[in-house]
Amino acid sequence: MHPKRISRWITKPFVYVMGSNSLQRSWLFETASITQRIKKDYAFNLEVISEQEEKLDESEKRIMRMQENCSMVRRVKLFADKKEFVLAKSIIPEDTKKYGYSDLENLGNKPLGDLIFTSKKFIKRDVFFAKFEISSKTYWGRMTSFDVGGYPMSIREIFFIE
Repeated sequence: MHPKRISRWITKPFVYVMGSNSLQRSWLFETASITQRIKKDYAFNLEVISEQEEKLDESEKRIMRMQENCSMVRRVKLFADKKEFVLAKSIIPEDTKKYGYSDLENLGNKPLGDLIFTSKKFIKRDVFFAKFEISSKTYWGRMTSFDVGGYPMSIREIFFIE
């Protein structure tokens, strides 16, 4: 499952004019933990797809304000009542794990949101939105960049909501 971004990264006002519906926007604009929101109404499960060093694309580097070409990338699926609900890609540079917040070293099957919303080390910088195509279907996603103790990190979430 390789999502293809089919629109530019945009800011919140443009999401309204690019064909989103109210349910999609409620998840895209969620300011609290996506994990906790899923757990509130559904049986939650997380599947780690991969965690490995990968080459970053130019938009990811620009959004994260990074010069490095590669970083540790963690891909997970979040399930709501056993249905795929969110596909997430976290970019966590080594320096961020080493010097920003060491708990990022051993996430295992733990949701990243559990750390973000319980530690004051995570400061949200920017949120951008885009449309993605997966298996000939179009979905909305967002990319949130963080400052973690002075080091960059980002999370891209694609919501399987039509």
